Amino acid sequence: MTIVKCFDRLSRSTVHACLLCMVTFWGTCLPASAALQGGQSHALATQEFFCRAGYDRQKCEQHIAQLKAVLIQYPVGTPEHWRWVVVPSEDWQPLVQSLHLNRESPAFSDITERETFLEDALFFVQPRRTDELVRHFRTPFDQLLSAAVSHELGHAICHGSSEAIANRVAEQLRSGKHPDCAGNMKSLTPIDELYLHSQSPGFPRF
Repeated sequence: MTIVKCFDRLSRSTVHACLLCMVTFWGTCLPASAALQGGQSHALATQEFFCRAGYDRQKCEQHIAQLKAVLIQYPVGTPEHWRWVVVPSEDWQPLVQSLHLNRESPAFSDITERETFLEDALFFVQPRRTDELVRHFRTPFDQLLSAAVSHELGHAICHGSSEAIANRVAEQLRSGKHPDCAGNMKSLTPIDELYLHSQSPGFPRF
């Protein structure tokens, strides 16, 4: 079965099945294999990191190391028993389209299943896609991964789908502050409101 057919079978209630499907049809996913040291190992002890089988092992380990380096920068730990999955860009569009998610988004989370999926275009420059992401999010490439991860953490930590709250918490995390899920929200501009209403509430995404 091709990956496109695999993704086409997914529904909004079966994001977790995506990972199972990837394991079934791609073989065993590649976990990060490099040993962690000291505090980093403790901080990420309950996290799981995967790349799809067939993903170049060296690149997988490099990208997972990048992700871990971002995660340990924040003043609070990632929610326990969270799974992080790196998906190649060529498989990303079939996935987000099958879930009816914003094709511009390079990351999304399933809070119930405690999973975050990240497009590998966040980790290294890719023709056209990199320019697209930088232009759409108005963020330099070297900050895209941090922006995406902190946003998804906003959803995970606050256990909610509010994009506005996730954005605020992401800013707090990147500033070294402890997140405040219940703080006062700044008023949204009409453009912000339109964007938020256009998003599907079940799947938070950057």
